[in-house]
Amino acid sequence: MKLVLNIICWIAAAFCFVFPFTYFQSDMDKQEVKVSHILVDNKEKADELRTQIINKEKTLEELAEKYSKCSSKTEKGSLKFAPRGTYVPEFEKVAFTQEVGVISEPIQTEYGWHVVRVDEIKYFSDKVNFSRRYK
Repeated sequence: MKLVLNIICWIAAAFCFVFPFTYFQSDMDKQEVKVSHILVDNKEKADELRTQIINKEKTLEELAEKYSKCSSKTEKGSLKFAPRGTYVPEFEKVAFTQEVGVISEPIQTEYGWHVVRVDEIKYFSDKVNFSRRYK
């Protein structure tokens, strides 16, 4: 009986040691992004707005507030942090591959044409520097 209890204790100890690492390891590459965008009806308008942002004539926030047809226009185009699977595929591809602060080429989704800027990325695995921010 004592041998069985020892074996059970060793198994329980091993489980308590190994489980947290395997459980959290699967989440180590997860991230969330915070993006700002402008949504318009056609590519020409999206190109025009992108050019104004790149040439520093106007900010994305100013243009989103004035031209965007997304409800985020009240937040100056800013969307909340979101994990993968939140956005439509075309938008998500840009949101999760683009560098922070870069203004995307216009991308088309079922909702229209977007100009996107990644503002911040949060990495689950990064305890010290939990995020990178657009400044």
